[in-house]
Amino acid sequence: MPKRTTPEIVTAGLREHRAVQAWLQVHPGSCEPGHLEVLQGRRTSTVYRLNHIEHGERVIAKRCRTATARIERMIYQTLLPLTGMPALGCYGLLEEPGGEFCWLFLEDAAGSRYSPLLPHHRALAGGWLAEIQLATGSADLKSSLPERELDEHRQLLRGCQAMLLDRLSRALLSSEDAAMLRNLAAHMDVLESHWSEIEEICDLMPRSLVHGDFVIKNLRIRDTLTGPALLVFDWEFAGWGLPATDLAQFVDRVASPDLSLYCSILQREHPHLSLSDIQAAAACGNLLRLVNQISWATADQESVPPTQLTKAIALLRCYEPTLTAALSAFRRSRA
Repeated sequence: MPKRTTPEIVTAGLREHRAVQAWLQVHPGSCEPGHLEVLQGRRTSTVYRLNHIEHGERVIAKRCRTATARIERMIYQTLLPLTGMPALGCYGLLEEPGGEFCWLFLEDAAGSRYSPLLPHHRALAGGWLAEIQLATGSADLKSSLPERELDEHRQLLRGCQAMLLDRLSRALLSSEDAAMLRNLAAHMDVLESHWSEIEEICDLMPRSLVHGDFVIKNLRIRDTLTGPALLVFDWEFAGWGLPATDLAQFVDRVASPDLSLYCSILQREHPHLSLSDIQAAAACGNLLRLVNQISWATADQESVPPTQLTKAIALLRCYEPTLTAALSAFRRSRA
């Protein structure tokens, strides 16, 4: 798990900061924030926290692609309210000139951090997932959300295989790195050989809204009048389809929701599902989650010289034994 870093704090020139200017365009009567924090800085997504806007209020300002922001806004404003469970507020969206990027403003997810080591946190996650899937499963959402089906994961898998083989064909890799990439490519071949079994398992699962990155950093626990509630945010990879990756268990910082509780709630409308069906889908989710992670680690690396692959190589070195273990567990479950 990467070390948590202290966010950069900006106090000077706030009125001219683009996040503040965008916020004041959406809410012209609002106060200027006391300071802002830089929470994330990526090429396609930058996130700030605007502090002390009014009465100590904090707002998340997220600059991202407009297509993604529109989906996130729909989820916050339309889909999450269907569950009747607590959800973050969405304070508006402002498109930049040209329309490719925009600013999305959200309630700050204040609350305690989620831990998959705590059974009551896992129960909250399992209940939340089941309720959101029941609430959205019958809605006509397929045309409104990106598709998140097995075919997408298979394309990612093959893209990763091609990238690994391409790297292995080049020079300048150390013998240790080359061996690790060779092992990883072999594991991915084994994974694809089980694809028909994965399809058979996943065909049993109902389709619904999928978060796509249901991990510790995107969850908070908030105390409410009716007890603790789970807050879920960062819907960048959301879509419609197979919920397997959201069910993944104890790999790569995933939420590891309580599968027994999840199953008992889902059976209200899907009585054909058994706990063993759900556990098998979660085992598939472990594998698909790792495919996602490997794909993200190798994204845009095709033209990068081997000497600049340090970060990607370090990530892949972590994923290789995890994928080995996940494949072994999957094979044991099918024996």
